[in-house]
Amino acid sequence: MLTEQDIKDCRLETIRDVIRYAMTRFEEEGIFLGHGCADCYEEAYFLVLRALKLDFSDLERFWDARLTAKELKRILEMIERRAVDKVPTPYLLNEAWLTDHVFYCDERVLIPRSYIAELLQDAFDPWVDDPEEVTSVLDLCTGSGCLGILAAETFPNAKVDCADISPDALDVAEINLANYGLTDEIELVETDLFNNLQGRKYDIIISNPPYVTEEAMDNLTDEFKHEPELALGAGVDGLDIVRRMLAEAKDHLNDGGLLIVEGGDGREACEEAFPELPFIWLSTENEEDMVFLLRKEDL
Repeated sequence: MLTEQDIKDCRLETIRDVIRYAMTRFEEEGIFLGHGCADCYEEAYFLVLRALKLDFSDLERFWDARLTAKELKRILEMIERRAVDKVPTPYLLNEAWLTDHVFYCDERVLIPRSYIAELLQDAFDPWVDDPEEVTSVLDLCTGSGCLGILAAETFPNAKVDCADISPDALDVAEINLANYGLTDEIELVETDLFNNLQGRKYDIIISNPPYVTEEAMDNLTDEFKHEPELALGAGVDGLDIVRRMLAEAKDHLNDGGLLIVEGGDGREACEEAFPELPFIWLSTENEEDMVFLLRKEDL
């Protein structure tokens, strides 16, 4: 823990000073950037601005604003935890941004991130003709509830269910539902995939399931080791959860329904494991093959 003398000795005063210092510490300690920031400047900018509860557009106005001793001590301690302990910034701040939405998160859930979020912005066009005609959506392996919340916004007439095996994750999802005023609109279901969803059918099932291979789990960077293993690991080829999902999804889709799943870099493994399935790989701004789509009739 930093003492008052440590704070005085560091001679940091302004937001500009602290962001510069954070960048240096991040570079010195070799942090891994895998939770939304492209470089150490973005990471420092995000940590410092949001620790001060400032909007990202406020930096120009407050660049040379001085921090109080209490603020400086708290932020310097966060910088050290990020640099030395490799705690991801979203866990330090208890917030993560996905598209232009902010979500509460802590170490009970995967830090919100998914290529599906980008696809939801376009309402899965051209695979969904009219977003207002979608009446039911399931977010399977919901974690923080982020994709379910985005789906509720995208499909205003849909009943949305958010399902997860982890009661801890659902507790976090409940916080996010409350923050978005969706507690009464979205149902949270504790279930191992479809086990507790018998009889329920959906127009769209979306999922960002665990898909990290056994080898990759053995070589995780320190940052990813802070995330729940349950939300990451999926066996030797990363398909343990996907296999179970594909075996049961058809029974939970309405006619014409869509299954949309993030699979990371597992395209080759998916196509080798299921050569009979006509996977449609969806494009996002920066990636071509991280998310697949299957229609009920294809399963």
